Amino acid sequence: MTATFTQTGGIRVGEGIFDAFNATWPFAHLTITPKQVHLSCFSYQYSFPRDSIRRLSQHRVWFSVGLRIEHTVPMYPVFLVFWTFKYAALKRQLREMGYAVDDDVV
Repeated sequence: MTATFTQTGGIRVGEGIFDAFNATWPFAHLTITPKQVHLSCFSYQYSFPRDSIRRLSQHRVWFSVGLRIEHTVPMYPVFLVFWTFKYAALKRQLREMGYAVDDDVV
């Protein structure tokens, strides 16, 4: 196990048509450590301490697969997804660092 894992992908912030932001690969980066998950894209920066993560789960839309992060950080958008071409590797690394990842698709 490594102390830090980083993956490049895309991001979706927000669910609405007019109040959402979406960026494709390679503009977003997800970094995982045993203490936190950090998601970044351009000026968007979201750090989730382990105890602020309520649920990590697979999220699918058409042919896209991502990691949905449900959290308790009040100043961050409720809906956040990290899009990835390598979901299995991401899930494996998260589990190796002690994070629970739900297998059901949301």
